[in-house]
Amino acid sequence: MDEFFIARLRLTFYYSMTAVVILGGSSILLYNMILSNFSQSVLQNVPDAGIAKLVIDNAQDILLNRFLTIDVILMFFIVIFGFLVTHKTLAPIKSNMQKQKRFIADASHELRTPIAVIISGLEVNLSNPKLDLAGAKKTMEDTLNEMRDFSKLSNSLLDISKYDTPIQIEYEPIAIDELIKSLIEKNKNLASIKNIKIETKIESPAIVQCNKIELSRVFFNILDNAIKYTPQNGTIVVSDKIDSNKYVLTITDSGIGIPKDIIDKIFNPFFRGDSSRSTEGAGLGLTLSKKIIENHNGTISIKSRVNKGTSVTISLPISS
Repeated sequence: MDEFFIARLRLTFYYSMTAVVILGGSSILLYNMILSNFSQSVLQNVPDAGIAKLVIDNAQDILLNRFLTIDVILMFFIVIFGFLVTHKTLAPIKSNMQKQKRFIADASHELRTPIAVIISGLEVNLSNPKLDLAGAKKTMEDTLNEMRDFSKLSNSLLDISKYDTPIQIEYEPIAIDELIKSLIEKNKNLASIKNIKIETKIESPAIVQCNKIELSRVFFNILDNAIKYTPQNGTIVVSDKIDSNKYVLTITDSGIGIPKDIIDKIFNPFFRGDSSRSTEGAGLGLTLSKKIIENHNGTISIKSRVNKGTSVTISLPISS
């Protein structure tokens, strides 16, 4: 049986028991008050004590039956209402646990790959009686490269885990437009390898309270993705504007684009639109970028059309 269904039953039981105590206590007090007032009225207006007692006894039976009926009906609705409320109460917990399980499963899968490559490579070469110094050196180089990838993946996982809980980050006022310009210059050499032109339209000076290292990481990742998925001789346009006291940065490329059926998953951990895994990375860059931007009280969104290009928009509050 589903563990959350059992949890709902338990919570419903606790809600119901609480309701029984409150409802039962209230009913007893109200029942005694009504019966007491009615009895005094009968004793004052009916001179015959026997008749008065008979009237009071009959009224007591009728009143008790009415209260029991009302209490049973109320308890029925309380149980139903409690069961529905527990669904709403446990839904976020269930969703978070499912995300954690999926994240752990994906992380295990991604970590298993480099480990398997390292182990198999070492085993094959150690069992090779003809292994010479050159072969041993090549094995060590391959193993070192795999360990570097493993280290990058581990660090990314730790960073994502860090941003899943409230953390204290040092902020300082940064000229965000100047930061963007410097990062563009650093990426131009990488773009030139594919003869990609980066058009810079940064014309809105603004001061943003932020962590320079973390935001640089985000902007570098977005630019790197734009270069990676833009074909030879393509174009990347980086522009900005001020909108409602927010600094809005837009990075648009003329790349391969993202299909509609997967764009909603683009920020999920380990998700990559390239199912063949021919591109580098574990699919954590955008996940981490989103967490960093949200930690700066900003937003990040993506719009894309297949074979037309992708546009990433980042919005950050401007310091007053």
